[in-house]
Amino acid sequence: MIFKIEATQRETKNKVDLSQLRQNGFIPAVLYGHEVEPMSITLNKAEFMKLYKKSFHEIVFYEIQLAGKEYHTLLKERQMHPVTREILHIDFMVIPPHQEIEVDVPIKFLGTAIGTKTGGFMDVIQRTVKILCVEDAIPDGIEIDISHLEVGDVLHVSHLPQGKWTVKDNPDNAIVTIHAKKIEVEPVAAEIAPEETKPEEDQQ
Repeated sequence: MIFKIEATQRETKNKVDLSQLRQNGFIPAVLYGHEVEPMSITLNKAEFMKLYKKSFHEIVFYEIQLAGKEYHTLLKERQMHPVTREILHIDFMVIPPHQEIEVDVPIKFLGTAIGTKTGGFMDVIQRTVKILCVEDAIPDGIEIDISHLEVGDVLHVSHLPQGKWTVKDNPDNAIVTIHAKKIEVEPVAAEIAPEETKPEEDQQ
């Protein structure tokens, strides 16, 4: 998926100027990468968010139009507000043609695990995997069949199918497991022994 968006260069760098920029409906960003000197840019927040909301769970490239030039980029990093979760800052990396790049792609689970039909439940530990490949070979997602999984079974990154990419995550990382449901045991009230009585002392 490719989106086009216009940007302008900016000189604002201190916190006060950046805060004012955000209040006026813009997002500060940085453009860097292949044969490009890092540039501070500004995006219209409303325009960007309209595109960004369409890109959840998708690999998206942004064609950034800046001062008469167009830069083919990948959204590499974003800084979020810890409370409001608004985007505060974005890093766009220019993608050179035919060069391998690292991206996170979604893992798509196919089927229904047998273990979930016999009382277990599925615990998804990792929903994306980092791969290295050229842009044209980036998959929409990597599919893996989980229908054979029984209670106690685990799938690791090493179980993911191979393709025109190199998986960068640790192959021993677990991605999904089938747990047995916990059985709640009602506490058993402890029996209280009757209070022992002391034998009466012999009267002399």
